[in-house]
Amino acid sequence: ANLLSPEPSTFLPSLPPHSLYKMGDCAAVFESYCAGQKTLDGKSFAKLCKDTKIIDSKVTATDVDLAFAKVKDKNERRVTYAQFEEALKIFATKKGKGVDDIKAKVAASKGPVLHGTVAEANKFHDDKSLYTGVHAKGGPSTIDTDKVSDISQIMDRSDADVRGVKKESAPAAAHKVSGTVAPVARAGSGAAITKTPSSGGITKTASSASTGSAKSGSSKTLVSASAGTLKEVFSNFTAGGAEMDGRVWAKFAKDCGVINKKCTSSDIDLIFAKVKLNSAARKISYQQFMDGLKQCAAKRGEDMATLEAAILAKGGPSFSGTVAEANKFHDDKSLYTGVHAKGGPSTIDTDKVSDISQITDRSDADVRGVKK
Repeated sequence: ANLLSPEPSTFLPSLPPHSLYKMGDCAAVFESYCAGQKTLDGKSFAKLCKDTKIIDSKVTATDVDLAFAKVKDKNERRVTYAQFEEALKIFATKKGKGVDDIKAKVAASKGPVLHGTVAEANKFHDDKSLYTGVHAKGGPSTIDTDKVSDISQIMDRSDADVRGVKKESAPAAAHKVSGTVAPVARAGSGAAITKTPSSGGITKTASSASTGSAKSGSSKTLVSASAGTLKEVFSNFTAGGAEMDGRVWAKFAKDCGVINKKCTSSDIDLIFAKVKLNSAARKISYQQFMDGLKQCAAKRGEDMATLEAAILAKGGPSFSGTVAEANKFHDDKSLYTGVHAKGGPSTIDTDKVSDISQITDRSDADVRGVKK
């Protein structure tokens, strides 16, 4: 119903028509603070009094709370419009004014006053042309693995002196989407560890070592060669087992490049859950593995043959790690001293050394160590 109409409102059923007409916009203001309900709670009642300037030196916030408690029904937490009018009468008495003056002050309101803080301008955040480092390149992504999957792909970490001048060295191998770096032998480094796949597994080989100490913390990656069949790939990842668990399935998808922008790691987990025999199963067979690959191909928007060719090119799992730098005090046993030079005490070779006294000289000597 129109609030300015003499017709009674469904919103205010207890008000007579003439009273509704007189108070006019005061009811609309009351309704705006009710947040879609027909009654007003204590918090909104106090906000209405504050926004409409009812609260002053004569009517304090405490007086507002006391008036609310006085006019509401027992065990109720909200007031109707009629009870709100009774509270306005209490405020008019405390202010020494007529109730119509208080209603006019309420009617002049445009509804709840909302306050907020607007952040000041910050050129380093707002102006993207000023971004530096990884942010200038768009930053690493958790899904666009075909573009950027590791920070090393957008950073230059080649050797340089303390002034940032690049040193002459063999170029590093291109970074793969899987986040691994191919081993590169550098001048003065030790033997680079690689692995060459053989039928049914991976065989370790080592390149010729050059003179000098190994590069501190150098990263080495062990990669597999291409495989002939998907069954061979399955066997390489399961170490010859008949079933594959969720962790190995996720590693397979990452190492073989199944994960891309369209088929994310979350999709890989969901596909594994779909192809399992039941919800209690924790592993999948080779046949379920093939069903999962078909779903991956559909998710990537390509045929099974294309995906199979990409997987066979990878062949098997990739392993990466850090090779410790050379340490002459550990590697050269001729430099060992003390108990270590004698082989050290043993817990099992009691016929050789069972106590430290057997490899130390504890005969009598003076305070200067001269034998008596």
